[in-house]
Amino acid sequence: MQKITALLLVLFLTILLHGCTAASPIKRAVEITPDKTHFKNHLNSTDRKSSKLIELSTLNGFRKKPRNIHDTWADSYISAAINKRTGEITYQINSVIEYKDHDKRSYRKVSYRTILGKEKETKEAKVLNHTISCQGSAYSGCIHTEYVVFTIDSTLIESLANSYAEEPPNKWRYQLSPKKGRSYSAHLFIAEIAALVEKANSINNFK
Repeated sequence: MQKITALLLVLFLTILLHGCTAASPIKRAVEITPDKTHFKNHLNSTDRKSSKLIELSTLNGFRKKPRNIHDTWADSYISAAINKRTGEITYQINSVIEYKDHDKRSYRKVSYRTILGKEKETKEAKVLNHTISCQGSAYSGCIHTEYVVFTIDSTLIESLANSYAEEPPNKWRYQLSPKKGRSYSAHLFIAEIAALVEKANSINNFK
């Protein structure tokens, strides 16, 4: 009798565990890389009658997630300003950089490869805005956020756009350097550059 009871108990536990496993499969995180179509569908467009410019950006195309508060982190996107009268297009790279430190770093230098990919160009960047948050203890440093921008030659941007291919998901990298501290390597997807350039050119052709 005891053997039968033990056997029934084992059988019951086996069925119970199998049911739990089947009902709760292991979910694996899948990293989705956005393509040009994704960025085209998420482009920001502003055309005010009072403004001489039509503005486009990939601000809402892709948002990076910070790893932790101790690492430097940046969310980047590209924007274009189209002159309604002349059709001239000005491209700008925008980076929101966050880091924990006692002092402001001031990321005012940017370097990147030229159109040939061999020479490195270094130019000035502008810190348009800087905020600081010292909630809790400031002993280990406060959270700084810098909004950094720089303009970039349209020839390089159009060349990068023309190099777009769905696979592999290529990136264009650039390096931001502060007055004090380590440089930070940021990137844009070639897909978002291609999407923005295509939209900007279609506006000009329509006009």
